[in-house]
Amino acid sequence: MTVARSRRRLAMSTRVVRAVLRNRALRRVEAAYLLFTAVEYGTWVTILLYAYRATGPGTVGVVALVQLVPAAFLAPFAASLADRFDRGTVLMGGYLLQAVAYGATAVGMLGGAPPILVYACAAAAATALGVTRPTQGSLVPSLARTPEELTAANGISGTVEGAGLLLGPLVAAAILAVGQADHVFIAGAAACVVAALLVTRLPRTNGAANLLPSLDVDDATATRHVGPLAGLRVIATNRDTRLVVAVLGLRMVVSGAMDILFVLLALDVLRTGNPGAGVLNAALGLGTVLGGAATFALVGRQRLAPALAISAGTLGVGLLLVVGSGSPALAPILVGVAGVGYAACDIVGRTILQRVTDDEVLARVLGLIEGLGDAGLALGSVAVPILAAVGGVPVALMAAALVLPAAVALAWHDLTRIDRMVLVPVRAIALLGADDVFAPLPAPQLETVARRARWLAVDAGTTIIQQGDVGDEYYILESGRVRISQAGRTLQEVEAYGTGFGEIALLHDVLRTATVAADAPCVLLVLGRADFLEAVTGHEQAHSTVHRVASERRGTTA
Repeated sequence: MTVARSRRRLAMSTRVVRAVLRNRALRRVEAAYLLFTAVEYGTWVTILLYAYRATGPGTVGVVALVQLVPAAFLAPFAASLADRFDRGTVLMGGYLLQAVAYGATAVGMLGGAPPILVYACAAAAATALGVTRPTQGSLVPSLARTPEELTAANGISGTVEGAGLLLGPLVAAAILAVGQADHVFIAGAAACVVAALLVTRLPRTNGAANLLPSLDVDDATATRHVGPLAGLRVIATNRDTRLVVAVLGLRMVVSGAMDILFVLLALDVLRTGNPGAGVLNAALGLGTVLGGAATFALVGRQRLAPALAISAGTLGVGLLLVVGSGSPALAPILVGVAGVGYAACDIVGRTILQRVTDDEVLARVLGLIEGLGDAGLALGSVAVPILAAVGGVPVALMAAALVLPAAVALAWHDLTRIDRMVLVPVRAIALLGADDVFAPLPAPQLETVARRARWLAVDAGTTIIQQGDVGDEYYILESGRVRISQAGRTLQEVEAYGTGFGEIALLHDVLRTATVAADAPCVLLVLGRADFLEAVTGHEQAHSTVHRVASERRGTTA
């Protein structure tokens, strides 16, 4: 990516972000989401610190497991609420449930309740968290007024989550430096109440039905790939998909291990106390934000195996140097370096995954990865205390550091083979990156959109879009010139590379509002309606959801 192109993308992203900030509803939702993510990550490290003090180092992993298992089991049911009820109401209810659970946890700590009751309250809070993310992801599309706003809003949501990962542990560390664990949960409960207030009186939505209310979808096509077993079948039959899923799963094992290791490091090795664990988690958050930003340079790259190896190596070396240094001052910096590799592994791995997986079942595979991620977190959380008890905290940290580099080394032959055999749509990626709608998308999603698009060449005089027709495609101009008119009156002549048109009918489900005709021979990139909507909503399950809704509607109107 050239410097000029990077600056152009930054300018476009800044412009659309400003548009999002002018949308009061989106502004309030994103502010509430920042509070949510900060509370989530701040209370997570705090409950682990509480477990260390209350029931001993050996129970920290078990307490983490207690938080993860109920949340993972109930998450699909909690996520379905956003498809059945008004999403703003569901989001507000989720925040209020979290506030109650955090408050109960604080009361248990303050009142000297048995630790098992405190853990149960914290587990209830962790389970309530499962309402927020899917509801947030499905609510944002209904609040955006333009595709540019929508794409930018989803980008902001990702940035907000990174900021929460950084700020939450830092705030927890500051509170723990002058107070107790219960104070963190009191602050978390208060923040969730504020979040609930922020999302009151949002414009009403009624589930995913508003995304594609008139999409004509064949019933068999709509239901063939949405079952939960579809992802399992792909993993069982596709060696390359299985390989990448395994690498991504091991990354989550390392993530679960780091959650416990940072507590043990701060208390047993670095002797920095409770605030030290918060600082280490915050450093990981900062590294994650930087690592995510760095991967924009990988958009459209043919060879990703070296990038995955460097990412895994950065994570491993960062953690190993923490072991070697034993310095309270250097440890956060080294953990931040590890965080860069941790984030890059995820983004590079997901990009490779989409290159080797059938697009029709990619969403199911990604959904399965989320479930495997919870299992990986649990495994890492349980394994660390065992390793620490046998060989000490440094041995456990070294084991966690070597997991991903070893996995990439073992898979190196297959990863390089994938690089050689996959064709990357570089030309389409470049054009999408020049369009205001798609410029803010992260690297894996941008490449996914490019793979779904098709090229179209038209002669001068060709009508590309006719006013009053049903809208079913979005167009991006690569070369040539088009004239946009309404009722015979010319509105605009367009010839700029990367200019997109046709989004109004797709996003708002109305007939075409203008006619677009080629004034000169044109080359266009074309994206179908379902793929366009899935891309701009930024919600991995949206595609399956809208197909299901369309299928149900056809059944009720037949």
